[in-house]
Amino acid sequence: MDVNGLELLKRLGEETIYSAKGHFKACDLRRQLITYTIWGCAVLNIVGIIGINSSIDKWLSAIGLFGTITLLLWNEGEGKNYRANHKEIAEKYLALHKEIRECYFLKNSSIEEIKKISDKVIALDKSEKPEIPSYARKLAKKAIESKDPETDNWFKK
Repeated sequence: MDVNGLELLKRLGEETIYSAKGHFKACDLRRQLITYTIWGCAVLNIVGIIGINSSIDKWLSAIGLFGTITLLLWNEGEGKNYRANHKEIAEKYLALHKEIRECYFLKNSSIEEIKKISDKVIALDKSEKPEIPSYARKLAKKAIESKDPETDNWFKK
């Protein structure tokens, strides 16, 4: 394998891990948002039941109820498969990343094998997939670039 092949593998490895991590972080963010919203609405309803002032109690309970109903409607519509879609595409990118890493370290891969892997990455990039939110991208970048053992960053060495 020549230097250009190794460089291509490094770039593909970097692209796929950023995409995989971004989709995984999008799942995490959605799960956290739903959890915090549920707990926030529950707290508002509990405070409304306990009672502070009759008009404040009604407002707190109404906000809690409205938040719960909004969350149910939102999660039933576009959000129903949000996490499953992100997780599915993240797993595909992660599998490709592992294949690329294996090819990089074996160093006996042919140009044809590298080209096949590159074509797989291009096809996955062009496929229908959910957009990664910008905050999830930032979290993914931070996780990848930190010294966290979660990713080994072999492509930067």
